[in-house]
Amino acid sequence: MHFGRAILLSLSGAALLAGCSGDPAVDDAAPPTSDPSDSQQGEGVVLGTSWEALSYPYCMYGSWSDPDGDGWGWEFYHSCIVYRPPTTTTTTTTTNTNTSTTTTNTSAACKNPEGTDSVMAALAVSAANEMGRWQPTQDFAIGNQGFGEILVLSGTGRSRCSDGVCANTQALLDFQKPAADGQVVFPGNVKLSSVALASRLVAKFRDQQACEMQPSNGGTTNCPAEQHKLIFQRSEKGGCDTNYYFVAKKPDGSPLQYPAQLKNKLLWADRVNPYINFQSVGEVVSIDPTYGLDDLGDTSTGSCDATCTKISRTSVEGACCSCLGVTKSFKKSKFNAITYLCQ
Repeated sequence: MHFGRAILLSLSGAALLAGCSGDPAVDDAAPPTSDPSDSQQGEGVVLGTSWEALSYPYCMYGSWSDPDGDGWGWEFYHSCIVYRPPTTTTTTTTTNTNTSTTTTNTSAACKNPEGTDSVMAALAVSAANEMGRWQPTQDFAIGNQGFGEILVLSGTGRSRCSDGVCANTQALLDFQKPAADGQVVFPGNVKLSSVALASRLVAKFRDQQACEMQPSNGGTTNCPAEQHKLIFQRSEKGGCDTNYYFVAKKPDGSPLQYPAQLKNKLLWADRVNPYINFQSVGEVVSIDPTYGLDDLGDTSTGSCDATCTKISRTSVEGACCSCLGVTKSFKKSKFNAITYLCQ
């Protein structure tokens, strides 16, 4: 993985153990970079591939919580999944546009099960852009809009957005609506499951709440992090897709004492999400969601935008786009006013 990934945010299980320890001097172990392997539980749920399994948290204590070795553990009065690294395979896909040919390398390290990993990373980017921080338990909440539990913006979160709406963040949250199911397409022809996204967001948000409610104990069950603000710096091509870089400082603009602890505020985006790969280097941090999902920092790739889904405050309806190598045009989605689908 190239140097650009050296300053990415990671929520891997191994990294979390050090980050949640409350001891800023603890070195992070090499983080896992993908979802669990295809081992199965007795009831037939495939770990890491079906939305039911994706709803479970990963075990903080790894194999210690799984004495019988079946891939399932028990911690804090609930079931958890023991992380198992996949066998990495690399493939190459080529996308043709009107003006150029773009080659993208994909691998098991950038798996995007049912589109959920990339959207969850995009939400973390959007929160940083629009709310200027990662304080998920203050800025989000669990709600119900007639089709089950979903993650929603809180009044506190909206108050931090300059438009009072948090338009990009709300657009991504609208991906949980049934109308978005199968409509949002990602590289590799991965189609979004709105049910899987809602299930994971709610489950991981509860993980975040549980971790933050633990008293500071110097162990692995609490989530210390300094008060902070995040300032967008730039975006560029990354290891999985597009890196978004942020400068992290204290609210008064002074340097953070323990910037590595910011990963503790990202459990809600899933700690083993490969599109969030945390390593703190100085004051700069970054996340790597799919191009087009975050309005701020997007840059066009030629006269034809090479993305299947684009969130844009400026209308791009009818503009040229390229999805999975086929030239089409953007059409406004039926589930959000600023989300456009290449159709």
